[in-house]
Amino acid sequence: MNPEAPTPGDVFPQPHATPTTGEALRARLMFALAFVHLLLVAGLVHRAMSKSVTRWELDAMYAGLVALWPVFALEVAWVVVRRDRSKPRRPVVLRSMLVALMPAWRMALADSRTGLVWVPRLGWQKPGKELFKRLELSFGGPMLLFAFLILPILLMEYLRAEQVKEIPALALALDIGIAVVWVAFATEFVFKASVHPKPFAFAQERWLDVAIVVLPMLEFVLTKWVDAAPLARLLRAGRALSPEQIARMQRLYRLQGLATKAWHSLLLLKGISRLLGNTPEKRLAKLEEQIAELEEQLKQARDEATEVRTKMAEKAKEEPLPIAPPASVP
Repeated sequence: MNPEAPTPGDVFPQPHATPTTGEALRARLMFALAFVHLLLVAGLVHRAMSKSVTRWELDAMYAGLVALWPVFALEVAWVVVRRDRSKPRRPVVLRSMLVALMPAWRMALADSRTGLVWVPRLGWQKPGKELFKRLELSFGGPMLLFAFLILPILLMEYLRAEQVKEIPALALALDIGIAVVWVAFATEFVFKASVHPKPFAFAQERWLDVAIVVLPMLEFVLTKWVDAAPLARLLRAGRALSPEQIARMQRLYRLQGLATKAWHSLLLLKGISRLLGNTPEKRLAKLEEQIAELEEQLKQARDEATEVRTKMAEKAKEEPLPIAPPASVP
């Protein structure tokens, strides 16, 4: 018996090349740059809308984003050129385009040559169910802490709104707190979606996480449109804008307010679910529900297979047996 031959119970692992020292250094560097880029986006999204923000703060954040983007663009172009030619090109190109558009995805990007993901404190890991489960456990404690932070931050924003407006230092602290919570949710989502076997299905299942990450960016875009409203009023005085255009500006104001309230509501909902939904009893109940669904699907598949076998057997009985030719007489 060949000792190297796999036994029937073995799982056939996908072969992975060993990452080189240069690849390890590049993975750490690009992770750090991607995280810095995410921090700058968080600062821009959550701080730029504050009335206490200064011009130099905005200039520094914009300058940082502009300076970092070419680094990611050049690296993903190099990744596409250096990819493993034996594997399909399309997934590598799509992931590279995603990183070029949103550099935060570089934090958990699989290496195009080895297929491995570099994770802080865990090192190089193979993406899939096992790594996803490990990340679920690793993020569990820190995200529970951020769930505790959500409640006082939102209470201060709503109950102490006037004080926040009057004290720039308090407004800055509140903006930083909200930005830190957003970065935590964005980082968790990027890692889990990147290593999940079916990232699109994961995003559909975790739509609440997607909304929490996307809504502040939508609010930022709407704010930039709304910034034109004071100028629009001046132009309206000179009859430069039509009533329909002014109505469109007013709708943007309303959409901006709705995006803010929706994000706060979803953030509060997520925080409460984190605080209340991590008990072993609820986890066990969810697993038992999944087991019941899978057993029902398995039963339906078996019933359908039995039905197909029965039809095949009936069809075989109805077909006439072939008549053998008469034997020739010597």
